[in-house]
Amino acid sequence: MDLRDLLSVLRARWIVIVAATLVGGLLALGLSLLTTPTYQSRVQFYVTVSAGDSASAAYQGSLGAQQRVQSYAELVKSADIAQEVVDASGVDLSAAAVARAATASAGNRTVLLDVSVTDTDPDRALRMAQGYGDVLPEAINRLEIPDGGGPALAKLTVVNPPALPSSPVAPNTEQNVAIGLVLGLLAGVGLALLVNALDRRVKSTEQLEAMTGTPVVGSIPFRKNEDKEGGAEHIVPFREGHSPAAESFRRLRTNLQFLNVDNPPRVIVLTSSVATEGKSETAINLSLALAEAGNRVLLIEADLRRPLVVSYMSMPDKVGLTNILSGQADFADVVLETRHEGVDLLACGPLPPNPSELIASEVARKLLQDLRKTYDYVIIDSPPLLPVTDGALLARIADGALLVVRTHRTTSDQVVQAVDNLEKADATLLGIVTVANKPAKKGAGGYYDSYYYSTSKSASAPEA
Repeated sequence: MDLRDLLSVLRARWIVIVAATLVGGLLALGLSLLTTPTYQSRVQFYVTVSAGDSASAAYQGSLGAQQRVQSYAELVKSADIAQEVVDASGVDLSAAAVARAATASAGNRTVLLDVSVTDTDPDRALRMAQGYGDVLPEAINRLEIPDGGGPALAKLTVVNPPALPSSPVAPNTEQNVAIGLVLGLLAGVGLALLVNALDRRVKSTEQLEAMTGTPVVGSIPFRKNEDKEGGAEHIVPFREGHSPAAESFRRLRTNLQFLNVDNPPRVIVLTSSVATEGKSETAINLSLALAEAGNRVLLIEADLRRPLVVSYMSMPDKVGLTNILSGQADFADVVLETRHEGVDLLACGPLPPNPSELIASEVARKLLQDLRKTYDYVIIDSPPLLPVTDGALLARIADGALLVVRTHRTTSDQVVQAVDNLEKADATLLGIVTVANKPAKKGAGGYYDSYYYSTSKSASAPEA
């Protein structure tokens, strides 16, 4: 994944990232508000060591003070010292609790010792710090007296006495919220990348071309209300101007002519991997776009399981393709003229019990050969490829198939399997047509079953 892909993922998942960032900040704020404030009182000591009057003695005394101050810092945690602080300050804590509340630090090459005491009660923190200020010098004085008696070798002097803390040192709400926001942001980015890695849906034309080795010859945008005319929401109003949808089908029409310049495909199957990808609507509007350029076009409803083209075009479906394939009628007896100039329709006809056998018959192959002589283009709407073999069988006896893929819904596995089905049937995949996604309200599996194994039909059903 390069930088452009990364930015694309982050832009697509920005809601997840923003939500995670806000959650991180809110959690940090909540923890800060729930945390009991703690206060700190600090006392500072100065260490001196007895030395002679010479410069060398003074230097040795300074080094000795620096060495001693590190040891004195360790004494702050001593149980004996802590108990003396309890006795001197009168706090209602154990010696172990006082030792845990106190911290000591001494910098390198310095003779200063800092002792800090932290507690939830500012007054108690002050009293313990004062206790250390009283106890620690006396303890050091006792420890530094030579065995033979005499003055102490080192002395601890309070240079900065403790003061009553006016504000808590913890929690630092601003810092905690900032850290929470940063951690939330990182978590959001990580979650976005994880979701993207697990998301198997097709998202781009580059991804489609890479996995299929076939060019994307058309990209149909999401159709807005202004692209639809009353009573015919599946049909693009080509005569009413240059809407985005109309222009996309015109580009598809042009691209078909360049798939094979010497012998462009004229009998084309429109199919998809699964249902609800927009193949029927694409077949209708491609037919209208081809007719707009002066071609004579026949649109065949070859989905013999759940035909929807006749519903979308408000045409009768009493007779049609199945009557011809079963030998009950001739083409001239069942072909229908549509209200769109240059476009004829061969409806499905009665639903047969054996669709695949009819599609694979010699009568079907002969019919397409004859229609090639009559029409400039024959556009065939077929069932999806994964549930049944009808689409692959039709593509084998036609010039090839256009695979309709609904982006951000169809998975890469479904597309790869559909292409494999075409290859196994020795059918030609002419190209890919992408259709912008509409929010899916039903699961793909449930609708898939109802599409193919329901005997009812409805004009208001989702597009095939």
